[in-house]
Amino acid sequence: MTWHIFYNSDKKIVWSTTSNIDSNVITEQANEGLSYLSKDTDNAPSPDIYWVNSGGTDIEEMTTFAPSFSSKTPAIDDTVTITGLPSGTEVFVDNVSKGTMNSTSLSFSCDEPGKYKIQFSKLGYKYHSPEYINVKRYGE
Repeated sequence: MTWHIFYNSDKKIVWSTTSNIDSNVITEQANEGLSYLSKDTDNAPSPDIYWVNSGGTDIEEMTTFAPSFSSKTPAIDDTVTITGLPSGTEVFVDNVSKGTMNSTSLSFSCDEPGKYKIQFSKLGYKYHSPEYINVKRYGE
């Protein structure tokens, strides 16, 4: 089955179809900033699973995050270390970006009690469900 795939400059698939696509559609989409790839595959090129390779010649399955937490229930003043993340991963705490990692591990101090939602994002990686860290008060 031939899939006609349109993707953005980040190589994310924006839309795809098995319907006939002519040069007018390709031109219109190019004017909107999308590139085109025709791919014979039995697998639907879902943007949640696939992305276009760096050369724009094929689709690849996205990688899955596999983080390891030293603790998800630390006490105040403890340090939590997260390993298993690739360099270039953007880290979000409670939906606010805290920056992009330049190494494969992240350590931070737990200064305030509470429950914190941690998420990761990186081009070429599948959506990662939030993880939660519950910082305990002294004596909890």
